[in-house]
Amino acid sequence: MFSRLMSRMTYANVASTTALVLVIGGGGAAVAASMLPANSVGSRQIVNNSVKSPDLKNGGVKSVDLKDGGVSAVDLADGAIDRASLFGTGDLGIVRAYAWNSSPSANADLTNNGYTYNRSGGPVNVTHNGAGSYTITFAGLNLNGGNVVVSGYGGSPTWCTVGGWSDSSVSVRCFDAAGAPTDSYWTISASD
Repeated sequence: MFSRLMSRMTYANVASTTALVLVIGGGGAAVAASMLPANSVGSRQIVNNSVKSPDLKNGGVKSVDLKDGGVSAVDLADGAIDRASLFGTGDLGIVRAYAWNSSPSANADLTNNGYTYNRSGGPVNVTHNGAGSYTITFAGLNLNGGNVVVSGYGGSPTWCTVGGWSDSSVSVRCFDAAGAPTDSYWTISASD
């Protein structure tokens, strides 16, 4: 029987049979898809834990879609969120460091003044270079490629500005209302 079938097989017969199978198979899938009404798949039809992040449209899940308690601290734990996909590879908007200069007229270690953060975990020191001139160093932190903002702080009318930054140090300049250099309290923030 097999030899009889083989004797009748030609290229045209094989090609046409294969095409027929593909058309019928594809048509069957199309018919099945057209029979499924729009928005007919609900939570009962979805197997638990089967929907993954790539299955969701970007921006498809909003905060109103989450019930109270739907997101736990474990869900937000360090490493649970892929920051690169949220903020890009530069972690746009992520705070690298901040500090409050609590010593306006002297060198100081700001590490433990209660208002200081260094993402590297290293110490934070300020050097008073002269009237209204400071250098703050966030040891072990690379500030290149980020943004730095400084603001004068306290009761007297002063304003402060960033003089520049590189690697782990930032130059800060403070002035009084008349524009003369003056010592001042100030706050600083560095972010990606």
